[in-house]
Amino acid sequence: MSARLMHVDLDAFFVEVCRQRNPELRDVELLVVGGRREGRGVVQSASYGARRYGVHAGMPIGEAVRLCPAATFFRGEFIHYREASRAVQAVLERHAPVVVMASLDEAYLDFGGTEGLWPVSLLPVAETIRDDVQRTSGLDCSIGIGPNRMIAKLASDAAKPRGLMEVRAGWEEGFLAGLPLKALPGVGPKTAARWAELGLSDVHQVQAMSVEALARLIGDDDARALKLRAHGHGGTTLSRDRLPRSVSRETTLSRDLRDPAELDRILALLTARVAGQLRDEGLVARTVALKLRHDDFHTVTRRHTLPDATDLDAELLSAARALFRNAFDDVRRRDRGVRLIGIAATNLGLSAEPDLFEPPARTRLRRLTSAVDEVRARFGFDAMKPAQLVRPRKPE
Repeated sequence: MSARLMHVDLDAFFVEVCRQRNPELRDVELLVVGGRREGRGVVQSASYGARRYGVHAGMPIGEAVRLCPAATFFRGEFIHYREASRAVQAVLERHAPVVVMASLDEAYLDFGGTEGLWPVSLLPVAETIRDDVQRTSGLDCSIGIGPNRMIAKLASDAAKPRGLMEVRAGWEEGFLAGLPLKALPGVGPKTAARWAELGLSDVHQVQAMSVEALARLIGDDDARALKLRAHGHGGTTLSRDRLPRSVSRETTLSRDLRDPAELDRILALLTARVAGQLRDEGLVARTVALKLRHDDFHTVTRRHTLPDATDLDAELLSAARALFRNAFDDVRRRDRGVRLIGIAATNLGLSAEPDLFEPPARTRLRRLTSAVDEVRARFGFDAMKPAQLVRPRKPE
């Protein structure tokens, strides 16, 4: 019996959440979310109107401005995205035995063992889920159904916007034959361009070739993996207990910075947001990673693994600062400015009860952190900021 998986992908999720939270954006057809017009960040999402001009996620804001100068550019709040995502998850869990959120705006649903309820097709339940998500959250979604995760996700991509598509077991090769190779997971733009130079650009070409012939073009390891994908093979297991790989925050600066004190203040703010999300999601991190991008786009990453996993701002920030001092020496040596700074908490695990024998200073720090979280939960994140972010008032 083949697996029956469903992939739910929220349409223009970040754009639509911003429209819900900001009524002045609801009638804006050309909307780009991710940063301000004059900023140097990247596009997080674009309305379908803006996409017609070539704007897409991951594109630099400056390029989006060039392609779609009439667009409105807006920077949303992560907390709003998370709240909307959780509301959708609650809806999905009413309909499926197993729901695994792959990201804020997409989820996999496992309908294995439901043949008695839907013996032929899952399209009726998919339509019910799509309508329930819209009615409850105000958000539209597209849904793909397939015998494995890859096929289900590709089907939802093909169904956008607000569409439904089912690829039943046995239909995989025919469905994939009409797709370009760049549509397959693991085939990035650079790889697709390299293969296109070899005359390999569509899935049906790979389907028609032997593994040996394909290996002569792209190498043994890539050939075997690509051949499996082209014929529709993919993973079928979903796990509710799968942890996220990391919790991170980064920002592209409005101007290149060379002042380590100013960069330290930004690092403290980013760390506070990462630590807050860890606690909110019941996670702890063993590894801290710092990312610095110089003004010539040279990018440096540093990592440090802590002796004990933590979700406390001070402990994460101490590690991040040590990494920053080392990385900033390279900035000075190259006589460059910094255009992007980021921090990531990785090597994640589930938080546990505090150690009864932990040092008193750490217990006090934990209690203080809990009090800060309570204030922020009531009045917003900015109600409590790290001390280094509060600038003293100038005497009048």
